[in-house]
Amino acid sequence: MESPLGAASVSILLGVLFAYLLDRLEFPPFLGFFIAGVLTKYFLGVDLPEIYLQVLISLVAFEVGRQLGASGMSPAAFFAVILETAFIVGISVLIFRLAGFKTIEALAVALMLLSSSSLLVLKLTQGLPTEARNIAISLTTLEDTVLFFALSLLIGGTTVESLPVNLVVITILGGVSLALFSYIDRFIIGRDYALPFALATAFGFVYVVQYFRIASPYLGAFLAGYVFSRTDTRGVHTKEAAALSSLIIYTYMLAVGASLPTSGLNLVFFALSIAVALLAVFIRSVSVFFASLFITGNPRLSSSVAISTAHLSELSLTIPVLVHKFGVVKDPELVFALSIAPIFTLFIAPFVWRQRHLIERYVGSRMKELRSTVAYEKLYKVITRAFTTAAKLAILMVVVALAFSYMGVLSLIVLIPLSYFLSKYFREIYNDLLIALREYEGARYGSAAVLISTSALALYVTIALLSPTLEAHVYVIGLIIAVLTYTLYVVYRELQRERDRRLSSSTTTR
Repeated sequence: MESPLGAASVSILLGVLFAYLLDRLEFPPFLGFFIAGVLTKYFLGVDLPEIYLQVLISLVAFEVGRQLGASGMSPAAFFAVILETAFIVGISVLIFRLAGFKTIEALAVALMLLSSSSLLVLKLTQGLPTEARNIAISLTTLEDTVLFFALSLLIGGTTVESLPVNLVVITILGGVSLALFSYIDRFIIGRDYALPFALATAFGFVYVVQYFRIASPYLGAFLAGYVFSRTDTRGVHTKEAAALSSLIIYTYMLAVGASLPTSGLNLVFFALSIAVALLAVFIRSVSVFFASLFITGNPRLSSSVAISTAHLSELSLTIPVLVHKFGVVKDPELVFALSIAPIFTLFIAPFVWRQRHLIERYVGSRMKELRSTVAYEKLYKVITRAFTTAAKLAILMVVVALAFSYMGVLSLIVLIPLSYFLSKYFREIYNDLLIALREYEGARYGSAAVLISTSALALYVTIALLSPTLEAHVYVIGLIIAVLTYTLYVVYRELQRERDRRLSSSTTTR
């Protein structure tokens, strides 16, 4: 079709018609727009510019971040997703490597399996008990978060060596942006331009992340959505953001369908996509079940959560397209086969869901309830505070090192009067971490491990960020180590004082 506007009109009309039919058949309606996009590309020869898909993926990332900020972070779900991710990556890489896939292709498939469709989970879990529904929704929201981080690792230029640095820098960026949004909250929240401002900020973060090559640019949009939702504590813009969410998803599915490489598809790869879909349902069911069981200890509840998430996210459709564009997977037939595999899982999921009572009874009769003994809230508090402490320490050490490097002797004049304030600020930084460590109730070895790990992470990030400077000013390393040693001494002294107070109080009680 010569007119792009005409092709867009036809594709939207087809998308609405297919969405209506699928909704009547109790399937996800957004699949209709994906089918319309594929048909438009195949029959009308529409070649969608890559920038459109990039923009829509950024908008989807913004929406995922907004949903995470609105729902909050559940410590139990946080650890469940970590376990689930480990299960999925391990099982899927093993199976697909044995099936003849290359390692990078197996990793791409594993990345596709990390997340389930939040829209379908919301629909399937309507009749579940509140506890099971909340766990399923928390899992699928956090899965999308893990998916974007993993996508950064695969195509964002991140290596194993740079991953700690990138994560700390992203944490710093998140803290700065949260402070900025909190300040301007009074000026934009409740205004008509609040949501456009948030979207503009999202693309600003996309540019910042892309410019500094911290991670995948989509992570910047995700971060903006999360921060915007966290600052909108009164939920003033929840309704308009939810309406925008549906429009983003439908347009995104249409664009993904129109971006697939459809040339030369044969029956072998079509059968491969069905096989990948069936394996995906199996791998996700097993992984989510054991992760949920480890958290809840209830086999029946865990099976309900596993069945409700036994499908792939609509975001997974993008992964084969992106890895093809970035040259990770070069075979267009394989890309198309992998791209339609999530679609098959979304069609399979309702059929599997209707058999959940049989599966629940079978699992319940074969397994007993387990006692969950892990203090997730305490462990989550320690991990998050340790990570933010490392980020703050890295900032301070970078500032001190740069001042010492570029100001020379003058830096001593500046640093000497500031030493008191730096000392005081170091103690304030570690105050939150010390509070979390006291939850261990005297486990000094565990506290020492957390302290050393936190300080080592801060030191690693500092040296990595200052590597060009350190080549010219080797003595800066000594300054950094001195700062690090001082902080460890401060924390050790505080822990010893706390221990002495506990011993004295226990002796007095006796």
